[in-house]
Amino acid sequence: MKRTRNTTGVRTATRIPLTILAALVASAGSAAIIPVSPVGGEVVAFVPDAQKTVMAPPTLADRIALFREDREKGGKVIRNDKFWRKAKPVVLTWRVTEGEIGPWKVEVGTDPSLEVADIRYVGTKDDTLKVDGDTVSFTMPRANLEIARGYYWRVTGRGKLAEGEKKRPVVRSEIASFATEDRAPRWIAINGNVANIRDLGGWRTADGCRVRQGMAFRGQGLNSNSVTGEAPGDNRLTVEDLKYMTRTLGIRTDLDLRSKGETAGLDESPLGPGVRLILHSSRSYRGIFTDYDDGKKTMAENVRFFCDKANYPIYFHCISGADRTGSLAYVLLGTLGVPQHDIETEWESTFYPNIPDDTHEKEPDFWCRESHLTDGIAKYGYEGDSWQRRCELYLLDCGVTQEEIARLREILLEPQTTNH
Repeated sequence: MKRTRNTTGVRTATRIPLTILAALVASAGSAAIIPVSPVGGEVVAFVPDAQKTVMAPPTLADRIALFREDREKGGKVIRNDKFWRKAKPVVLTWRVTEGEIGPWKVEVGTDPSLEVADIRYVGTKDDTLKVDGDTVSFTMPRANLEIARGYYWRVTGRGKLAEGEKKRPVVRSEIASFATEDRAPRWIAINGNVANIRDLGGWRTADGCRVRQGMAFRGQGLNSNSVTGEAPGDNRLTVEDLKYMTRTLGIRTDLDLRSKGETAGLDESPLGPGVRLILHSSRSYRGIFTDYDDGKKTMAENVRFFCDKANYPIYFHCISGADRTGSLAYVLLGTLGVPQHDIETEWESTFYPNIPDDTHEKEPDFWCRESHLTDGIAKYGYEGDSWQRRCELYLLDCGVTQEEIARLREILLEPQTTNH
Protein backbone atom coordinates (compact mmCIF):
# COMPACT_ATOMS: atom_id res chain seq x y z
CA MET A 1 0.00 0.00 0.00
CA LYS A 2 1.52 3.32 -0.95
CA ARG A 3 1.18 6.78 0.51
CA THR A 4 -0.47 9.54 -1.51
CA ARG A 5 -1.30 13.21 -0.89
CA ASN A 6 -4.84 14.38 -1.44
CA THR A 7 -5.91 17.86 -2.47
CA THR A 8 -6.27 19.03 1.12
CA GLY A 9 -2.61 18.41 1.83
CA VAL A 10 -3.39 15.68 4.37
CA ARG A 11 -1.15 12.66 4.12
CA THR A 12 -3.37 9.65 3.57
CA ALA A 13 -3.33 6.25 1.89
CA THR A 14 -4.47 4.49 -1.26
CA ARG A 15 -8.13 3.43 -1.10
CA ILE A 16 -8.66 -0.22 -0.19
CA PRO A 17 -11.39 -1.93 -2.27
CA LEU A 18 -13.27 -3.18 0.79
CA THR A 19 -16.58 -3.71 -1.02
CA ILE A 20 -14.85 -6.04 -3.47
CA LEU A 21 -13.22 -7.83 -0.56
CA ALA A 22 -16.57 -8.29 1.19
CA ALA A 23 -18.11 -9.74 -1.96
CA LEU A 24 -15.25 -12.22 -2.37
CA VAL A 25 -15.51 -13.26 1.27
CA ALA A 26 -19.26 -13.80 1.02
CA SER A 27 -18.91 -15.88 -2.14
CA ALA A 28 -16.22 -18.02 -0.57
CA GLY A 29 -18.25 -18.62 2.58
CA SER A 30 -15.30 -17.71 4.81
CA ALA A 31 -15.41 -15.80 8.08
CA ALA A 32 -14.12 -12.26 7.78
CA ILE A 33 -13.87 -8.91 9.52
CA ILE A 34 -14.72 -6.04 7.17
CA PRO A 35 -13.61 -2.50 8.10
CA VAL A 36 -16.57 -0.13 7.63
CA SER A 37 -15.45 3.29 8.90
CA PRO A 38 -13.23 5.19 8.57
CA VAL A 39 -11.85 3.69 5.36
CA GLY A 40 -10.38 4.75 2.05
CA GLY A 41 -8.60 7.81 3.43
CA GLU A 42 -11.76 9.24 5.02
CA VAL A 43 -10.97 12.41 6.99
CA VAL A 44 -11.57 12.19 10.74
CA ALA A 45 -12.13 15.39 12.75
CA PHE A 46 -10.74 15.85 16.27
CA VAL A 47 -11.53 19.47 17.13
CA PRO A 48 -14.98 19.60 18.79
CA ASP A 49 -17.73 21.25 16.73
CA ALA A 50 -18.47 23.82 19.43
CA GLN A 51 -14.82 24.82 19.59
CA LYS A 52 -14.74 25.28 15.81
CA THR A 53 -17.76 27.53 16.13
CA VAL A 54 -16.21 29.80 18.75
CA MET A 55 -12.84 29.87 16.97
CA ALA A 56 -14.36 31.09 13.71
CA PRO A 57 -15.19 34.77 14.48
CA PRO A 58 -12.29 37.05 13.46
CA THR A 59 -11.91 39.14 16.63
CA LEU A 60 -12.06 38.71 20.38
CA ALA A 61 -15.04 41.07 20.50
CA ASP A 62 -16.88 38.88 18.00
CA ARG A 63 -16.14 35.75 20.02
CA ILE A 64 -17.30 37.39 23.22
CA ALA A 65 -20.53 38.42 21.48
CA LEU A 66 -21.03 34.80 20.43
CA PHE A 67 -20.70 33.57 24.01
CA ARG A 68 -23.08 36.20 25.29
CA GLU A 69 -25.64 35.20 22.69
CA ASP A 70 -25.23 31.60 23.77
CA ARG A 71 -25.81 32.53 27.42
CA GLU A 72 -29.01 34.36 26.48
CA LYS A 73 -30.20 31.12 24.85
CA GLY A 74 -29.50 29.15 28.00
CA GLY A 75 -26.14 27.85 26.85
CA LYS A 76 -27.76 25.23 24.64
CA VAL A 77 -26.09 26.19 21.38
CA ILE A 78 -22.42 26.05 22.35
CA ARG A 79 -22.04 24.98 25.96
CA ASN A 80 -23.80 21.64 25.50
CA ASP A 81 -20.74 20.17 23.76
CA LYS A 82 -19.32 17.49 26.07
CA PHE A 83 -15.89 17.57 24.44
CA TRP A 84 -14.68 20.89 25.82
CA ARG A 85 -10.90 20.83 26.33
CA LYS A 86 -10.57 17.42 24.75
CA ALA A 87 -10.55 15.87 21.28
CA LYS A 88 -13.53 14.21 19.68
CA PRO A 89 -13.11 10.43 19.98
CA VAL A 90 -11.88 8.16 17.21
CA VAL A 91 -14.52 5.52 16.45
CA LEU A 92 -13.51 2.46 14.40
CA THR A 93 -16.35 0.35 12.98
CA TRP A 94 -16.20 -3.08 11.38
CA ARG A 95 -18.61 -5.79 10.26
CA VAL A 96 -18.38 -9.49 10.95
CA THR A 97 -19.67 -12.02 8.43
CA GLU A 98 -20.01 -15.24 10.41
CA GLY A 99 -20.27 -14.36 14.08
CA GLU A 100 -16.64 -13.55 14.76
CA ILE A 101 -16.21 -12.55 18.39
CA GLY A 102 -13.81 -10.69 20.63
CA PRO A 103 -11.71 -10.03 22.48
CA TRP A 104 -10.47 -7.84 19.66
CA LYS A 105 -6.97 -6.73 18.86
CA VAL A 106 -7.03 -3.27 17.24
CA GLU A 107 -3.89 -1.90 15.59
CA VAL A 108 -3.52 1.75 14.54
CA GLY A 109 -0.42 3.38 13.10
CA THR A 110 1.17 5.52 10.42
CA ASP A 111 3.11 2.58 8.96
CA PRO A 112 1.09 1.01 6.07
CA SER A 113 2.29 -2.43 7.13
CA LEU A 114 1.35 -1.79 10.78
CA GLU A 115 4.64 -3.37 11.83
CA VAL A 116 4.87 -0.41 14.20
CA ALA A 117 1.47 0.37 15.70
CA ASP A 118 -0.51 1.34 18.77
CA ILE A 119 -2.16 -1.91 19.86
CA ARG A 120 -5.35 -2.00 21.92
CA TYR A 121 -7.06 -5.11 23.27
CA VAL A 122 -10.76 -4.72 23.95
CA GLY A 123 -13.16 -7.25 25.43
CA THR A 124 -16.77 -7.81 24.47
CA LYS A 125 -17.99 -6.28 27.75
CA ASP A 126 -15.77 -3.22 27.54
CA ASP A 127 -17.77 0.04 27.62
CA THR A 128 -15.74 1.34 24.66
CA LEU A 129 -17.27 -1.40 22.49
CA LYS A 130 -20.73 -1.33 20.95
CA VAL A 131 -22.24 -4.28 19.08
CA ASP A 132 -25.28 -3.86 16.84
CA GLY A 133 -26.07 -7.09 15.02
CA ASP A 134 -23.09 -7.86 12.81
CA THR A 135 -21.57 -4.39 13.27
CA VAL A 136 -18.99 -3.61 15.96
CA SER A 137 -17.84 -0.10 16.93
CA PHE A 138 -14.84 0.69 19.10
CA THR A 139 -14.41 4.15 20.63
CA MET A 140 -10.65 4.41 21.01
CA PRO A 141 -9.74 5.95 24.38
CA ARG A 142 -6.97 8.57 24.42
CA ALA A 143 -6.12 8.15 20.74
CA ASN A 144 -3.99 11.35 20.72
CA LEU A 145 -3.36 11.13 16.98
CA GLU A 146 -1.49 13.84 15.11
CA ILE A 147 -3.44 16.21 12.91
CA ALA A 148 -3.14 16.22 9.10
CA ARG A 149 -1.68 12.72 9.13
CA GLY A 150 -2.46 9.48 7.33
CA TYR A 151 -3.26 6.44 9.52
CA TYR A 152 -3.91 2.72 9.00
CA TRP A 153 -5.86 0.27 11.10
CA ARG A 154 -6.68 -3.43 11.34
CA VAL A 155 -8.76 -5.68 13.59
CA THR A 156 -8.08 -9.26 14.67
CA GLY A 157 -10.67 -11.49 16.35
CA ARG A 158 -11.90 -15.07 16.49
CA GLY A 159 -14.11 -16.90 14.01
CA LYS A 160 -16.77 -19.56 14.61
CA LEU A 161 -15.82 -22.87 16.11
CA ALA A 162 -16.11 -25.36 13.24
CA GLU A 163 -17.15 -28.97 13.71
CA GLY A 164 -14.30 -30.97 15.16
CA GLU A 165 -12.23 -27.89 16.04
CA LYS A 166 -11.21 -27.17 19.61
CA LYS A 167 -10.01 -23.60 19.11
CA ARG A 168 -11.66 -20.74 17.30
CA PRO A 169 -9.61 -19.71 14.27
CA VAL A 170 -7.94 -16.30 14.21
CA VAL A 171 -9.60 -13.88 11.78
CA ARG A 172 -7.86 -10.70 10.68
CA SER A 173 -9.28 -7.83 8.65
CA GLU A 174 -7.61 -6.12 5.75
CA ILE A 175 -5.76 -2.88 6.53
CA ALA A 176 -7.98 0.19 6.17
CA SER A 177 -6.90 3.83 6.06
CA PHE A 178 -8.03 7.26 7.18
CA ALA A 179 -6.61 10.75 7.54
CA THR A 180 -6.92 13.22 10.39
CA GLU A 181 -8.30 16.68 9.79
CA ASP A 182 -5.89 19.54 9.11
CA ARG A 183 -7.14 21.50 12.09
CA ALA A 184 -5.43 22.56 15.33
CA PRO A 185 -5.33 22.38 18.29
CA ARG A 186 -4.23 18.83 18.92
CA TRP A 187 -5.56 17.84 22.34
CA ILE A 188 -3.70 15.19 24.36
CA ALA A 189 -5.38 13.02 27.02
CA ILE A 190 -3.79 10.86 29.70
CA ASN A 191 -5.16 8.75 32.56
CA GLY A 192 -3.97 10.84 35.51
CA ASN A 193 -5.29 14.08 36.94
CA VAL A 194 -3.47 16.25 34.39
CA ALA A 195 -5.65 18.04 31.85
CA ASN A 196 -5.46 20.96 29.42
CA ILE A 197 -2.66 19.21 27.53
CA ARG A 198 -2.15 20.03 23.89
CA ASP A 199 0.58 19.93 21.29
CA LEU A 200 1.99 23.34 20.43
CA GLY A 201 2.42 21.99 16.89
CA GLY A 202 -0.02 21.62 14.03
CA TRP A 203 -0.75 25.32 13.54
CA ARG A 204 -0.17 26.89 10.14
CA THR A 205 1.93 30.02 9.82
CA ALA A 206 1.00 32.99 7.65
CA ASP A 207 3.60 31.98 5.04
CA GLY A 208 2.45 28.37 4.68
CA CYS A 209 4.72 26.52 7.12
CA ARG A 210 3.45 24.28 9.89
CA VAL A 211 4.60 24.18 13.49
CA ARG A 212 6.10 20.72 14.05
CA GLN A 213 4.04 18.29 16.08
CA GLY A 214 5.49 16.11 18.81
CA MET A 215 8.09 18.69 19.83
CA ALA A 216 6.53 20.93 22.48
CA PHE A 217 3.56 20.15 24.70
CA ARG A 218 1.78 22.52 27.08
CA GLY A 219 -0.39 21.45 29.99
CA GLN A 220 -1.09 21.33 33.70
CA GLY A 221 1.40 20.53 36.44
CA LEU A 222 2.55 16.92 36.63
CA ASN A 223 2.41 17.05 40.41
CA SER A 224 0.34 19.12 42.81
CA ASN A 225 1.63 22.30 44.40
CA SER A 226 3.46 21.98 47.68
CA VAL A 227 1.16 22.16 50.68
CA THR A 228 3.79 22.85 53.32
CA GLY A 229 6.26 24.91 51.30
CA GLU A 230 8.89 22.33 52.22
CA ALA A 231 7.93 19.11 50.43
CA PRO A 232 6.67 18.69 46.83
CA GLY A 233 3.03 17.93 46.14
CA ASP A 234 1.74 14.51 45.10
CA ASN A 235 2.54 13.08 41.68
CA ARG A 236 -0.57 13.25 39.45
CA LEU A 237 0.54 10.63 36.92
CA THR A 238 -0.28 6.94 36.60
CA VAL A 239 2.26 4.29 35.61
CA GLU A 240 0.71 4.22 32.14
CA ASP A 241 1.06 7.99 31.89
CA LEU A 242 4.76 7.75 32.66
CA LYS A 243 5.23 5.19 29.90
CA TYR A 244 3.19 7.20 27.41
CA MET A 245 4.85 10.54 28.05
CA THR A 246 8.43 9.24 28.18
CA ARG A 247 8.22 6.51 25.52
CA THR A 248 5.49 7.48 23.08
CA LEU A 249 5.81 11.27 23.33
CA GLY A 250 9.48 10.93 24.22
CA ILE A 251 9.54 13.88 26.64
CA ARG A 252 13.13 14.80 27.51
CA THR A 253 12.66 18.12 29.31
CA ASP A 254 10.15 19.12 31.99
CA LEU A 255 10.08 22.93 32.00
CA ASP A 256 8.25 23.87 35.19
CA LEU A 257 7.22 27.56 35.31
CA ARG A 258 5.95 27.51 38.90
CA SER A 259 7.37 29.48 41.81
CA LYS A 260 9.74 28.08 44.43
CA GLY A 261 6.92 27.94 46.94
CA GLU A 262 4.80 25.80 44.59
CA THR A 263 7.62 23.38 43.75
CA ALA A 264 9.27 23.31 47.18
CA GLY A 265 11.53 20.28 47.55
CA LEU A 266 11.02 19.08 43.97
CA ASP A 267 14.40 17.82 42.75
CA GLU A 268 13.31 15.31 40.11
CA SER A 269 10.69 15.47 37.37
CA PRO A 270 7.47 13.56 38.11
CA LEU A 271 8.29 11.84 34.79
CA GLY A 272 11.34 10.22 36.37
CA PRO A 273 15.12 10.67 36.50
CA GLY A 274 15.49 10.22 32.74
CA VAL A 275 13.74 13.55 32.12
CA ARG A 276 15.61 16.80 32.72
CA LEU A 277 13.81 19.03 35.21
CA ILE A 278 14.10 22.80 34.81
CA LEU A 279 12.52 24.84 37.59
CA HIS A 280 12.07 28.37 36.27
CA SER A 281 9.69 30.64 38.16
CA SER A 282 8.00 32.74 35.48
CA ARG A 283 5.58 35.61 34.91
CA SER A 284 2.35 35.96 32.93
CA TYR A 285 0.27 38.59 31.12
CA ARG A 286 1.46 42.11 31.97
CA GLY A 287 4.29 40.63 33.98
CA ILE A 288 6.13 39.39 30.88
CA PHE A 289 6.59 42.97 29.66
CA THR A 290 8.25 44.37 32.79
CA ASP A 291 11.91 44.98 33.57
CA TYR A 292 11.26 44.86 37.28
CA ASP A 293 10.52 41.43 38.75
CA ASP A 294 12.57 40.03 35.82
CA GLY A 295 9.54 39.65 33.54
CA LYS A 296 11.36 40.17 30.24
CA LYS A 297 14.55 38.46 31.45
CA THR A 298 12.60 35.36 32.46
CA MET A 299 10.83 35.24 29.09
CA ALA A 300 14.18 35.38 27.28
CA GLU A 301 15.52 32.50 29.37
CA ASN A 302 12.40 30.44 28.73
CA VAL A 303 12.60 30.97 24.97
CA ARG A 304 16.28 29.94 24.98
CA PHE A 305 15.28 26.49 26.28
CA PHE A 306 13.39 26.08 22.99
CA CYS A 307 16.42 27.12 20.95
CA ASP A 308 18.37 23.98 21.90
CA LYS A 309 17.51 20.79 19.98
CA ALA A 310 18.91 18.67 22.81
CA ASN A 311 15.96 19.69 25.04
CA TYR A 312 13.24 18.27 22.80
CA PRO A 313 10.57 17.05 23.16
CA ILE A 314 9.64 19.58 25.87
CA TYR A 315 6.67 19.53 28.23
CA PHE A 316 6.15 23.03 29.68
CA HIS A 317 3.62 23.89 32.35
CA CYS A 318 2.70 25.80 35.48
CA ILE A 319 -0.01 24.36 37.73
CA SER A 320 -3.15 24.87 35.62
CA GLY A 321 -1.41 25.24 32.25
CA ALA A 322 -3.31 28.47 31.67
CA ASP A 323 -1.54 31.70 32.57
CA ARG A 324 2.25 31.38 32.75
CA THR A 325 2.07 28.49 30.29
CA GLY A 326 -0.38 30.34 28.04
CA SER A 327 1.72 33.52 28.00
CA LEU A 328 4.82 31.60 26.92
CA ALA A 329 2.87 29.64 24.29
CA TYR A 330 1.40 32.92 22.96
CA VAL A 331 4.88 34.40 22.41
CA LEU A 332 6.34 31.22 20.91
CA LEU A 333 3.54 30.80 18.37
CA GLY A 334 3.62 34.47 17.48
CA THR A 335 7.36 34.41 16.88
CA LEU A 336 6.97 31.34 14.68
CA GLY A 337 4.52 33.24 12.47
CA VAL A 338 1.14 31.79 13.47
CA PRO A 339 -1.55 34.42 12.68
CA GLN A 340 -2.80 36.53 15.58
CA HIS A 341 -6.34 35.12 15.33
CA ASP A 342 -5.08 31.55 15.74
CA ILE A 343 -2.76 32.47 18.62
CA GLU A 344 -5.67 34.10 20.42
CA THR A 345 -8.05 31.18 19.93
CA GLU A 346 -5.31 28.75 21.00
CA TRP A 347 -4.96 30.73 24.24
CA GLU A 348 -8.74 30.89 24.65
CA SER A 349 -8.99 27.09 24.27
CA THR A 350 -7.85 26.76 27.88
CA PHE A 351 -10.81 28.79 29.14
CA TYR A 352 -13.67 27.65 26.89
CA PRO A 353 -16.58 27.77 27.37
CA ASN A 354 -15.66 31.08 29.04
CA ILE A 355 -13.31 33.90 28.09
CA PRO A 356 -11.78 35.95 30.95
CA ASP A 357 -12.11 39.21 29.00
CA ASP A 358 -15.86 38.57 28.93
CA THR A 359 -16.41 37.36 32.49
CA HIS A 360 -14.25 40.22 33.83
CA GLU A 361 -15.50 42.85 31.39
CA LYS A 362 -15.89 45.47 34.12
CA GLU A 363 -12.41 44.79 35.53
CA PRO A 364 -9.94 46.02 32.89
CA ASP A 365 -7.05 45.56 35.32
CA PHE A 366 -8.03 42.01 36.28
CA TRP A 367 -4.76 40.06 36.19
CA CYS A 368 -5.97 37.32 33.80
CA ARG A 369 -6.97 38.94 30.52
CA GLU A 370 -6.07 38.15 26.94
CA SER A 371 -5.98 41.88 26.20
CA HIS A 372 -2.92 42.23 28.44
CA LEU A 373 -1.01 40.02 25.99
CA THR A 374 -2.32 41.62 22.81
CA ASP A 375 -1.86 45.17 24.13
CA GLY A 376 1.67 44.38 25.26
CA ILE A 377 2.76 42.92 21.91
CA ALA A 378 0.98 45.70 19.96
CA LYS A 379 3.27 48.31 21.52
CA TYR A 380 6.18 46.92 19.50
CA GLY A 381 6.78 47.81 15.88
CA TYR A 382 4.93 50.17 13.58
CA GLU A 383 1.62 50.33 11.78
CA GLY A 384 1.53 47.64 9.11
CA ASP A 385 4.01 45.34 10.88
CA SER A 386 2.91 41.70 11.11
CA TRP A 387 2.12 40.10 14.45
CA GLN A 388 5.18 37.89 13.94
CA ARG A 389 7.40 40.95 13.57
CA ARG A 390 5.95 42.54 16.71
CA CYS A 391 6.54 39.32 18.71
CA GLU A 392 10.08 39.18 17.36
CA LEU A 393 10.75 42.79 18.40
CA TYR A 394 9.41 42.00 21.86
CA LEU A 395 11.84 39.10 22.23
CA LEU A 396 14.73 41.21 20.97
CA ASP A 397 13.83 43.74 23.66
CA CYS A 398 13.91 40.90 26.20
CA GLY A 399 17.47 40.08 25.17
CA VAL A 400 16.89 37.17 22.78
CA THR A 401 19.16 37.45 19.74
CA GLN A 402 18.19 37.27 16.08
CA GLU A 403 20.31 34.10 15.80
CA GLU A 404 18.35 32.47 18.61
CA ILE A 405 15.05 33.37 16.95
CA ALA A 406 16.33 31.81 13.71
CA ARG A 407 17.24 28.60 15.60
CA LEU A 408 13.79 28.52 17.20
CA ARG A 409 12.15 28.65 13.78
CA GLU A 410 14.53 26.10 12.32
CA ILE A 411 13.69 23.62 15.07
CA LEU A 412 9.94 24.14 15.30
CA LEU A 413 8.85 24.85 11.72
CA GLU A 414 8.28 22.30 8.97
CA PRO A 415 9.06 23.40 5.39
CA GLN A 416 6.46 25.34 3.43
CA THR A 417 3.81 23.37 1.55
CA THR A 418 1.59 24.47 -1.29
CA ASN A 419 -1.45 22.39 -0.34
CA HIS A 420 -3.18 23.84 2.72
